[in-house]
Amino acid sequence: MVSSIDLKALNVFTLSTVTQDMIHKLVVKTLQVIPCLEDKNKKTTSEGKPLPSLMTFINRLVRYTNVYTGTLMTTLVYLERLKQKLPKNAQGLPCTRHRIFLSCLILASKFHNDSSPKNIHWANYTDGLFSITDVNLMERQLLYLLNWDLRVSNEEMVAHLGKFLDPIKEDLIRSSKMRQYLQKQQQAVAAQLQAEKELLATPSISRSSSTSSALSLGHMPSHSRASSMASCHYRQDSTSSVESLSPVMTKRWTNGVDPRIEMAARNEEKELTRMLDHLCKGSN
Repeated sequence: MVSSIDLKALNVFTLSTVTQDMIHKLVVKTLQVIPCLEDKNKKTTSEGKPLPSLMTFINRLVRYTNVYTGTLMTTLVYLERLKQKLPKNAQGLPCTRHRIFLSCLILASKFHNDSSPKNIHWANYTDGLFSITDVNLMERQLLYLLNWDLRVSNEEMVAHLGKFLDPIKEDLIRSSKMRQYLQKQQQAVAAQLQAEKELLATPSISRSSSTSSALSLGHMPSHSRASSMASCHYRQDSTSSVESLSPVMTKRWTNGVDPRIEMAARNEEKELTRMLDHLCKGSN
């Protein structure tokens, strides 16, 4: 079972460009498939063209085809399967390894891409090293040896590409840790800002309440004094009103007596005075 980090690393790898390290890996793997006889002259064609090194041959194919990294490195799986299929005592010609790699690349390109060069084009990519007949034959032979099973799993790719995936996984893990660290830092800063905001908001309300209370208390004495003065003024106004009303009421009462009663009262007063005078004289 492939882990998520392996899948991510594999995706990153397949999107990268082809490097010489990848080609070197393919050369080493191809050399391990089958031992070949040494040909000192290295003449393989009727025209007497020398057989290029496997490194040169693969580099030329990569340059001509502009093959994707994923397609190119899938040949590692086919090379390993072919190695397991061939007899232990099998031995090839000097050009056998070139044929093996070319046929693996052709099948990988046709199976894993919607469009792929035709065999006539592949023959041209060899710069005359192999004819169209040779290309058709090596393709059929490899299909037979692989039992027509060209499927490649993620597990197989991860197993063959460990050298290339390990640095990518380290970078992914490092990036993930960095993202987590930055996320925690951002959360901590956000929490601190929120705490400071709440801290600044709470004293502001208290100061506002205190100020309001102080203002209320400051206005209360003047209001009380104003009320007291209003009360004093009210009492003064009340006293003044009573004093101003008393003569009026007295005058009103005086002016309201019947003249006859007033005359009778005066006559009685005179009579009483006369009687008192008479008594005083009689006692003398």
